[in-house]
Amino acid sequence: MSKWRTELQARRDKLLLRRRSSRLRVLPSLFLMLSVTACSPTTSNFVRVPATPIPASLLTPCQPSAPPDNPLTFGGAVMWNELLLTDLQNCNTQLDGIRQFEQYQSK
Repeated sequence: MSKWRTELQARRDKLLLRRRSSRLRVLPSLFLMLSVTACSPTTSNFVRVPATPIPASLLTPCQPSAPPDNPLTFGGAVMWNELLLTDLQNCNTQLDGIRQFEQYQSK
């Protein structure tokens, strides 16, 4: 009788192992399916944005001021240096404006 009982227990244990192993096979395949579907390709639609031109006030050429006197004197050279520094500051302001405009456009 005990031999018969052990055979029944062995069959029952085998059935339990089969059921558990089939469940264990399903779980990894389920996770693999989820990982494959999570990596689906995405499509990118690019929108054409019209280019905004740089304002004409920033593109005017920088011209140095003419010397104040026809025969250039030492006093006239000092006055002219001040005019030239003002012209240089205006040109640098224009270049800074262009840089800011380009940075704003690239964002």
